[in-house]
Amino acid sequence: MNLLPQRYKSFVFEFIMSFNTTLVVSGVITFINVSSLAVFWNKWPSSFLIGWPIVFISILVIAPQINKFVEWITYK
Repeated sequence: MNLLPQRYKSFVFEFIMSFNTTLVVSGVITFINVSSLAVFWNKWPSSFLIGWPIVFISILVIAPQINKFVEWITYK
């Protein structure tokens, strides 16, 4: 199933990675810091929506430098 041209591969990866990372981290941190499941379900969506753009932009900015570093420390 090929829906997008290959040139969008990196962007799509970063979008999906940021979504999943934020989902897990915001869920765990929210769960640790609340007193009940009712409060958790109330606070988690807003925590996720605040965190996702921050993580997405961070990955967009940081990923190229990390890829260069990984290329530098590894060999073929």
